[in-house]
Amino acid sequence: MSMFFHFSKTLVFILAVLGATAASSHAQPELSSWLINTDGASGSFWNNGNLQDNGILCDVQTVQFSENNVYIQSTGVPRYATAPYGDGNPSQASNADYLFQIPRNPEQGPTAGTPTGLGHTAVLINGVPTFNAMDAFSYNNQDVWHQNAGFFELAGFDCAKGHPAMGNYHHHLIPTRFDDSQDVLNGVCANFPSDGLLAIDGTVHSPIIGYAFDGYPIYGPFAYENTDGSGAVVRMESSYSLRDITERHTLADGTQLAPNQYGPDVGALVTPAVPPGADPVEAVLGAYIEDFEFIEGSGHLDVFNGRFGITPEYPEGTYAYFATVDASHNPAYPYFFTAYRGVVETDNFGQGPGGGVGNTNVTIDEPVETYNGTNGLGVRLAPIWTMHPNPASDQVQLSNVSVGTTFLVKDATGRVVHSGCVTGSNWTWDASDLPVGMYWVQGNREGVITQAMPLLIVR
Repeated sequence: MSMFFHFSKTLVFILAVLGATAASSHAQPELSSWLINTDGASGSFWNNGNLQDNGILCDVQTVQFSENNVYIQSTGVPRYATAPYGDGNPSQASNADYLFQIPRNPEQGPTAGTPTGLGHTAVLINGVPTFNAMDAFSYNNQDVWHQNAGFFELAGFDCAKGHPAMGNYHHHLIPTRFDDSQDVLNGVCANFPSDGLLAIDGTVHSPIIGYAFDGYPIYGPFAYENTDGSGAVVRMESSYSLRDITERHTLADGTQLAPNQYGPDVGALVTPAVPPGADPVEAVLGAYIEDFEFIEGSGHLDVFNGRFGITPEYPEGTYAYFATVDASHNPAYPYFFTAYRGVVETDNFGQGPGGGVGNTNVTIDEPVETYNGTNGLGVRLAPIWTMHPNPASDQVQLSNVSVGTTFLVKDATGRVVHSGCVTGSNWTWDASDLPVGMYWVQGNREGVITQAMPLLIVR
């Protein structure tokens, strides 16, 4: 009796928390993937060794849509803990009051793509923007050898690999914990932990973690080996590699530079522009963006760091970018993407020439509807499959399942913690690694959520 009471009470609570995320059926990923704040939670930051509430609503506040666009309103503050920043950055994640516009029907742009600039390049599912691989500086300010943020700013990222620029919190690198790695690059998580947006799981297809401003999704680092959705789940490898150079006298395309445009020799000491008074650092290979070259076919991904293929959310296939990592699960260049493959909604870039770190220039000048989890979507809620045991502690089985159904298991924040594609009438999966709590099991077939059920994990 007590277990039943606990299950019922928890179910009522989680339905209130999840709101649109859990109580509805989602069919269109560009609408259903966002982490909408339905519980009034605010962000937090580490301050003098203590975790402190910053009083700013976190995640996404509103999702609105028309036939052609999705509009995302967010503060730019994540639910996971932010700060401190080892480079002495005094700024904190602030309310940026963003309004982003994501095309629902992405179209391929120029063959060579549209280069990303400084500032916003995409928005993660929690409303936090991404930046490209560059920081704002180049060697001798010549705009030839551009500093790699993944190297020069590494010490200034918090545990979730983010940092603020004038209050605008953002990610240059995949938003996982630094210690979610086999070779930890920054020890900040030991004293100032943060959950980050996702944990790397090489056993399942990674979830959508954001959308680029051309409308294409961004996935985590693992996907089906083959673009037709077959094969094992493997790490998506970038086709960018470090060049075999010891002197920075040429560019990757063979361009011979004038002596006054040479970069520092590999291994030479250079003094970073920020923070003021920084000690010289060794300009290792990879410290500059121009240290990398694209080698067609050397990895899974194209020159933009994406590919076309079938994913759990897009059973008919989609072009998608991937947040790449190396074999140790550390960020791998180009981190998100080098340029836009599709036609870009440039109002997302913000204020100033070429974008910037400020707010966006997006306005809503068409009729829109506020997404509530069901409106505008193809929905079928009639019970189809069953799940047992429930509550469960380890093995969970779904029965009477239609072949080809894709399942997503989401936690209370809407984050995908497990997924799978059914090839038979039953699906058994191991939930022993999930913490105790309430989850939502969601079935998707041919782009339509067929059913969703709560699952309580107990020990």
